Amino acid sequence: MITIELGNIGSEEQAKKIANKLNGKTYYNFKVEYNISAGNYPVSVSTSYEGAEEIEVKEMLFFVMACEL
Repeated sequence: MITIELGNIGSEEQAKKIANKLNGKTYYNFKVEYNISAGNYPVSVSTSYEGAEEIEVKEMLFFVMACEL
């Protein structure tokens, strides 16, 4: 499994928006998770796509994020 950390997001509402935009997207079937930690919401995106390389997953993640703007 490959996990990409997006960092701390300022509010639960923002973290939820990211999760709604990315969950299940592309053939990587992104899984977005967030929780509260020290007043922030760390967000991570993971995939268990067989044979995926971290750089490929990051590139696809950034592409999808840009398309969702």
